[in-house]
Amino acid sequence: MTTMTSTRSITRRRPSATAVTASVLLTLIAVVGGYGAIYFTGLEGWDGIGVSFVVAYEFLTLTGLVAVAAFLRGHRLGRPGVILYATWMIYFTLFKLIAFQELQAIPFGVLALIALVCATRRPNAA
Repeated sequence: MTTMTSTRSITRRRPSATAVTASVLLTLIAVVGGYGAIYFTGLEGWDGIGVSFVVAYEFLTLTGLVAVAAFLRGHRLGRPGVILYATWMIYFTLFKLIAFQELQAIPFGVLALIALVCATRRPNAA
């Protein structure tokens, strides 16, 4: 009987605290924001623009969640994806504040800003 050995070594590192913090915050934003987009758009009625908004918002939310997963797994595109998603959420919050004076969007922007700061920090080499 022969045994096969792999010459490829797999090294897994635990994500840094800042990566975990950014990932948790962005996941929270994505889940709550995604639900809110569907719920509050549905309250106003499902016209064409409402459906278009929800589809676009949920697509960007799904993209953000994929970026979070890649970031936690250490994929090279994870960090830029998380930075892009957090930046988009900050701009979307500013848009909602300026265009609609929707003060309820402020917590989303603050959490996205904290996540952006965490995602842009390089982990310390241990």
